[in-house]
Amino acid sequence: MALQGLKEEELRFAGHGRDPVRALCFSPAGEAEGPRPGAVLIHGGFGLDAHALDAARLLARAGYAVIAPDLHARGGAAGQPADRRALGDLEAAAGALVERAGADPRRIAAVGYSTGGTFAFLFGCASTRVAAVVDFYGRIVYPALSAEQPTQPLELALNLGAPLLFLAGEDDPAVPPEHVALLRRVLSQFGKDFDIVTYPGVAHGFLNDRRGGYDAAAAADAWGRALAFLEQRLA
Repeated sequence: MALQGLKEEELRFAGHGRDPVRALCFSPAGEAEGPRPGAVLIHGGFGLDAHALDAARLLARAGYAVIAPDLHARGGAAGQPADRRALGDLEAAAGALVERAGADPRRIAAVGYSTGGTFAFLFGCASTRVAAVVDFYGRIVYPALSAEQPTQPLELALNLGAPLLFLAGEDDPAVPPEHVALLRRVLSQFGKDFDIVTYPGVAHGFLNDRRGGYDAAAAADAWGRALAFLEQRLA
């Protein structure tokens, strides 16, 4: 299927525990000279909705082969998958992006927002497939640990194996300034390659023009920075 210069395909692949996972793939229409850089687009708490598909298409129009897996399809607490299961699904999604969409295995980014931003960060800490991470306002510190979320994301920062761009609003209760300061300090201590950008007066969900936290100026700036970061890191 072609949509405004894009190719769109629905596929299924074996995820965590070999369970089938549904995903949508997007890529620029037309032949490429070689394998395209790829991106795994990781949706937030509202699932693989119109906002997630808009984000995936934006990346595809910028030249990326994009896979957007549906991490909520198998349920869980309020649809939220456990960290381990999500990471297994994301690892398999990256593999499917290479094998079935022709993405360059050396140039795959993890891009996510809200819950998906946390998973993008965790994926960058867990997988050698990830060459760059863009985390839009993902939690750095969980409110409480559980069997589904057994480890604080911040505690895994030592394992981050890819450059990170982290973007958040300064009025976001899920990612308060003190958590951002902790992230900055820990990443600096571990000598990681990172950039952190915060937006004064901006709340959670500022990318999503379908919900109340949307901030057009912050969204435009954040996406501009994200695309420039990916272009540089995946060149």
